[in-house]
Order: sequence, then structure tokens, then C-alpha cells
Amino acid sequence: MEPFLSPIPPVTILLVGTIALTLILLFVVILQSVRISRLRKSINRLMTGTGGANLEEGLHRLLDQVDEVKKLQNDQQFTLNRLSQRIAAQCGKVAVIRYNAFGDVGSDLSFSLAMLDDAQNGVVITSIFGREESRVYAKPIEAGTSTYHLSEEEQAAIKKAMTSHSAV
Repeated sequence: MEPFLSPIPPVTILLVGTIALTLILLFVVILQSVRISRLRKSINRLMTGTGGANLEEGLHRLLDQVDEVKKLQNDQQFTLNRLSQRIAAQCGKVAVIRYNAFGDVGSDLSFSLAMLDDAQNGVVITSIFGREESRVYAKPIEAGTSTYHLSEEEQAAIKKAMTSHSAV
């Protein structure tokens, strides 16, 4: 004798299949909702600052801002170059040589002062101190030399200034 198995009605199989399919679809819907939520957050972050405008307008505005920054950077580079040229033309190389011009005067009261720019142009100023009188001379310097006769002290001051990087 065979055990008695009651046949499962087709309606029950259909009901169980429908419930299983519904649970699977519910899981897929929840998964898609999470993905949509992430995309929405990403889009909101991307659209921040556009004031409701479309993304293309926002990108155009950003490109315009980049162009303005580039123009400002070019202007600043031009100014920096001009300032560098002006600094190079300043008499930033200075040297002083003190000496005793006359043996009868007791100390080094005479001096030669050289002031040069980066191109070795500038001036040498010499003060010769004596008991009875003092004299001051200024001689132009171009490319490290002068059209005027230079004393040993003036030449030494110019040489010292040419090798210096700061005021003495």
C-alpha cells in the first residue's frame, strides 16, 4: 500500500511562487532605491551652487572663472617681471674702502664708496679728508669702469661692490 500523499493544489503552488517572486522584486526595488539615493546625493553635490540652472551653464560659469584666474595670473607675472627688472637696476651692490689719504692725518678718514646695480652701472664717491680741507668726488661707473681716472681705492671699492650681494 502506498502512503497517501495529498496532491498540492495548483493554487497553492501559484500562491507560493507569487510570494517568492514578490519578495525577490521587493529586494530589487530596495536595492534600486539605495542606488537612486546615492545618485541623487551625487547629483545634488554636483549641482551645488548652480542655483537651479542646468549643469552646462554651471560648467560655462566655471570655465569663465578659470579664464579670469588665468588673466589675473598673467597680469601678476607681468608685474613680477617688471619688478624684477627694476630691482636689477637698483644700486644694491655697495662697498666702502676707508683709507688714510695723507700720512700726517692720524686715522682713516678718507673713503671711496661704490654703489652698483646688477649690470655693474652706478657711481663711486670719494671723500679725501685733509687738515686744511676736504674734497668729495663722484664718478659714474658703466660696466664696472669709468671714463674718469680711478684711484686704487676707488678701483678696490668697485671690485668689492661687484663681488658683494648686500650693503656693506
